[in-house]
Amino acid sequence: MKLYVALLAASLARVGAFAPSGPVARAPAAAEGSTTRLYQFGTLGFTAEGLYTREEEERMREQNRVMEYLGEVQAPAAVRDDLGASVMISGFDPTDPSSIEVLDFLNTEDSPHFPFTKIVAHVEDTKAAKKRLIGRNARYTGLLDKLDLSEGGALPSVDQLADVTSWVAHVSGGDMSKLADIADAAEKAGSVKNVAILVSGATGVGGDAIKEAEEMLKGKATTFAYTLLVVPEWNDEPEASSAFGIVNATDVADAPFAEGASFSRAESLRIITECLAIEKAAGKCVVANASKDPSSLEYMLIQGMREIGYNRLEEIEHMVASGVKGYNDMLEAKNDGSAWEKAPEETEEQKAAQAKTKEEQIALARKLRDEAAKQEELTKMATEWAKREYLRKSLKRRIPIKEGEFIEVVWDRAMFEADLKYRTMQGQAVNESEERQQFREDQEKKKAEAYKKEQERWQQMQYEELEPPEEKTASFGR
Repeated sequence: MKLYVALLAASLARVGAFAPSGPVARAPAAAEGSTTRLYQFGTLGFTAEGLYTREEEERMREQNRVMEYLGEVQAPAAVRDDLGASVMISGFDPTDPSSIEVLDFLNTEDSPHFPFTKIVAHVEDTKAAKKRLIGRNARYTGLLDKLDLSEGGALPSVDQLADVTSWVAHVSGGDMSKLADIADAAEKAGSVKNVAILVSGATGVGGDAIKEAEEMLKGKATTFAYTLLVVPEWNDEPEASSAFGIVNATDVADAPFAEGASFSRAESLRIITECLAIEKAAGKCVVANASKDPSSLEYMLIQGMREIGYNRLEEIEHMVASGVKGYNDMLEAKNDGSAWEKAPEETEEQKAAQAKTKEEQIALARKLRDEAAKQEELTKMATEWAKREYLRKSLKRRIPIKEGEFIEVVWDRAMFEADLKYRTMQGQAVNESEERQQFREDQEKKKAEAYKKEQERWQQMQYEELEPPEEKTASFGR
């Protein structure tokens, strides 16, 4: 019986805390002395007295205090105003999922605080990068219109950083020696104003090395703002699937990471890209660790923020700027009777405006989820249509391309057919003949534009590109 009720309570009060979903309305807080009121057990028709151990009751009281604290300090995140229109990423292997994920974070519609109209990916091989980075997703998210590639060594040159205002640099293998080179390049390129550096695979990096890196960045960075994030080895866990803790470099232990520690790749990329925009992250050197112990303050803070309705930007700002240290400082100041004071009570007008904002956030999150579900269904239907079309044509005559390439070629038509079918299934109005005619006209316009661009590209090509020099081979006589 105890197990059943505990599971039911958890499902009522804690479900969805570690999923990247929309804002959740805050549950009413309970009196600190009553754990039964905390989870509204009285409404279930039975008493919860003696249901929890003393440790569990203390943990719930602590979570209550954390929730109250988070509700008092919640505020919109302050965003930098000098991000500029151009951002560069470097140090990302195009064959690794991280390269696509970081581009998605910088280009997503869910982050309107990123004003970028140009995203430059600095790679060592542009041909390989084009195959990996430019695909169907890039075309339909608008990334293709923004993405540009630069080729060179591990780090971009000063000339390649010209006109770049923001820079996300990745250093793998915990190689802290590369940080000075990044700082020098950013300092010499006068246009760079913000640099976010992610060091992954730093399991063996000690606390002294991280503190030295902080001192180095403080000394070298005079024309740009920086943020350094150090994490252990990456794992494949999805973003926002668990809690995390962030510690300032000045407070890290001699061994910041436990043996065998790992951190979500997607989560680290989300943190570093958001830190690029967060004003309070400027000048910060921090270490991030996963926190999966429900009794830890890191876990309670993350869980509380996701239940109250913090968005990801606010959540990351709070963990970078305050985190566990900020909460402990508040408790200490409160016990001393100084510093932290409860904010003034909100007026009825302010409460109504806040409730309206929460309703709008929930409605927007619901709309985004519905749109994502619709897009997923359309993609599935389009793929099925394209496969059927490939089979139909291949039965008539031999097709000189493989199925995957065929799907890429006819994808616009496949999505059009899927959209028609979807709206018909939903009972929506469909004028098939007019829509097909309009689709044909649009495709002809696209074809004409593509042909014109290709003509211009050929006219601008150099003779050497058209006729590459012949390779000299050695010939051996008999």
